[in-house]
Amino acid sequence: MKVLRGIGTVILLAVLIGAIVLTLVTGLVRFMAMNPAFVKTFMTTEGYCAEMREKLSDDLDHVALLYGFEEGEVLKLVKDSAIRSYTNDMIDALYAAEETDTLSLPPFPTDEFADYARANTNFDEQGIRDFADDCAKAVEEDLAAINVDLIVGRFTALRSSGLVRWSLVLFAAGLLLSIVMIIFLKLLYAGESRRAGSVVVWGGCYAGVTLVFVPVLLLLVNDYVGKLKVMSAFRTILTGYLNTILYGWFFVLLTLEILTVLFSIIAIIRASKRR
Repeated sequence: MKVLRGIGTVILLAVLIGAIVLTLVTGLVRFMAMNPAFVKTFMTTEGYCAEMREKLSDDLDHVALLYGFEEGEVLKLVKDSAIRSYTNDMIDALYAAEETDTLSLPPFPTDEFADYARANTNFDEQGIRDFADDCAKAVEEDLAAINVDLIVGRFTALRSSGLVRWSLVLFAAGLLLSIVMIIFLKLLYAGESRRAGSVVVWGGCYAGVTLVFVPVLLLLVNDYVGKLKVMSAFRTILTGYLNTILYGWFFVLLTLEILTVLFSIIAIIRASKRR
């Protein structure tokens, strides 16, 4: 009986761990990486806006000097709210794009530039309009830096891949299989050995979470995103997106890791007291 239980435990645990890995991977991809609402909420932080504004300085300072302004004077007109709004529009366009290598992005608003020129210069309306348009164009060229054939094409290909298209079905299947395996393990350890069964179940859950958690942790510890050899505002956008996804995955998995460890310890303590 013990031999059969041991064989059954190994088989059921292997399936449980695999099911948990499938559930976590497809869930993280579906509900975080492929979720524009999540990316928009956590990507455009104050740090992102500050770094993006720094990348805008060269082009905007060049326009400012052409129109008789001092360096940094026009840059102050680019508010965090405008950067967030334009970045959010870019994310929406990226996730909405089908089989295409380009994005259709809205023009950057010119009102701030026009109002500033109207209040601080003697430009006529045509001059004000030209100044505002040149400033907005300089900002657009940097903020829309992700509009690169390679990136947009690869992203749309990823969105149309089987993993993403079937992620919700795979997530549901993995979750259901995990529940079934837990029930089978509970039945296998019914009766006097049920507390030992709890140790096995929570140990399997911990192993499954760890198999997904460790690679994400290694990516963050080794700072692979920070080592990307990319220049200009494109780097800010790309690293901002990747870090948003990785840190989101990390905190979700860390929470699950802590919970499974905690419940495993409790199960072990209860099983030890029983003995």
